[in-house]
Amino acid sequence: MNALAIDCAVSKITVAAKKENNLIKLTLDVGIKQSEKLLPAVDYVMKEAGLKAADLDYTACTSGPGTFTGLRLGMSTLKALNLSHNIPLYGIPSLEAYSWPYKRALETVLPLIEAKEDEYFCNFFVRGQKLREDEDLTVEEILKQIDAEAGVLACGPGAKNFTERVNTDYPMYSVHSFLPENDSCESLFEIAEKMIAEKKEPLSDYDGPLYVRKSEAEIVREKKLSEEKQS
Repeated sequence: MNALAIDCAVSKITVAAKKENNLIKLTLDVGIKQSEKLLPAVDYVMKEAGLKAADLDYTACTSGPGTFTGLRLGMSTLKALNLSHNIPLYGIPSLEAYSWPYKRALETVLPLIEAKEDEYFCNFFVRGQKLREDEDLTVEEILKQIDAEAGVLACGPGAKNFTERVNTDYPMYSVHSFLPENDSCESLFEIAEKMIAEKKEPLSDYDGPLYVRKSEAEIVREKKLSEEKQS
């Protein structure tokens, strides 16, 4: 199948185009210039793969949790293709996408995305099945949910820092990860095609990113409204 995928859960955005079994991928580590560089990156991978928008069978992206800016940017880019060419868009939960390559691991799999200093978006997966809803937790809160005698495989863009922190400050825990960490684009293609085979619905026009925490703007607004009620 021909497809376009964007891993937009973190500030380092990756774009990939797939024409049958040929894959072209480009990573953008450009900070606040994401909005300037994403469309040219999409054009580049599509051209290198020998694809036009009309050739695409579907598109896919990480749908959250993750950075507010990255998720909105990636999803809106693919929704534009959806509207203009009627191409189905599949939103894949970010932590599911990062855990996907390890779905047959014997250990509990812990996908991680750095939320802010000492806090991570996370979940636990066993043989590809998630154990709870996605959460936003500190290192200490995550470790309280881990059996110190059981091995845990950390993955995702936050795995390196988390593993280093645990191995340094909490050496009684058996947490390891494979480095370097990869993006989730190949997983997005595989999961989306599994969804298509199972006849699951793509995203609707009104569907948006999945956020675990409120944005800074929402927090400020709620604080202001609370102060106004108290005055």
